[in-house]
Parts: sequence; C-alpha cells; structure tokens
Amino acid sequence: MPTNRKEGIVFGICMCVIMVFFMGLLNISIHLGGFNLNSIRTAIIAFPITLIIAYILETFIVGKINHILLGKFVKETDSKNSYILFNCFFIVTMMSLVMTIIGGLLGGDNLQTIFTEFFIRWPRNFCAAFFLNILVAGPISRFILRLMQQHSKGINEEATNKTTEEVKVEETV
Repeated sequence: MPTNRKEGIVFGICMCVIMVFFMGLLNISIHLGGFNLNSIRTAIIAFPITLIIAYILETFIVGKINHILLGKFVKETDSKNSYILFNCFFIVTMMSLVMTIIGGLLGGDNLQTIFTEFFIRWPRNFCAAFFLNILVAGPISRFILRLMQQHSKGINEEATNKTTEEVKVEETV
C-alpha cells in the first residue's frame, strides 16, 4: 500500500484510470445496445472528463470518508487482505453510488430517468466495479506501486552505499 503522498497519488491515478475506463465502457456499451467500435470511441471521448471527476471525488470526498470507515472497521492487528477488502468495499460502494448518477448525467439522461433506473443501474455498477477492483485494478495498481517502491528503495540503497564509500575514501585519505 502507499507509504507517502507521491505513492498515494500514483496508486490513486492507476486505480482511477482502470476503473473509469472499464466502467465507462460497460455503461456506454449497455446504453448504446452493445459492445462495438462506437461504444469504444464514445468511452474514449468520455474518459478524460470522467477521470477528472472520479479522481476529484475519490481524493477529496470518498477517500476521506473511506479513511474514517477503515479506522472503525480495520485494526492494525488485522491482515493486509482484510484491509484491502474493506477498502475496496467502501470505495466501490461510495463511488458506484455517486458515479451512477454522474454517469447518467454525462450520458445525457434526465434526472427522472436516472432516479427511475437507479436501482437497476447501481447494483449492476456496484457488482461490476467490485470485481473489477478486486480482480484487475487493485492487483495492477499494487504491482505498479511495488515497482515504484522497489525503484525508490534501490535509489536509496545506492545513495547509502555511495555515502558509505565516500566515508571510506575520506578515512583512507
């Protein structure tokens, strides 16, 4: 999991990119009557604005509520997997609720349609987002984060070794 702000931003962007694109593609494909080139094109066009909205929501609202909820449900003695599952459940629940409404608005639906179809759209979005998060977005984002942490650790070790070598050189002089 992220250990500093920079890692948190990278991890959050990775998660958002994967979740927003594929959830957008799913909903656009359903709205347009199937998965085809038109639905892919529309998903690509809608992607930038949807990504910005989702990232802002997750960072400034949902992420803060999630942090409070995790503090109430997950303790330091709990496993890493319990943290991941609770985190996924809370984030997906809140984001799918909000993004079901925002997605409908971005898709051109009126409020009456959005709220009339909410209890059809939201459960589908929640289920799809939960499994997308657990099986695809989370593992990929954690893999990228691990690479970033290993790279950072390697740079820190090189700096430590270089400093140690400089000290040895100074001692011999």
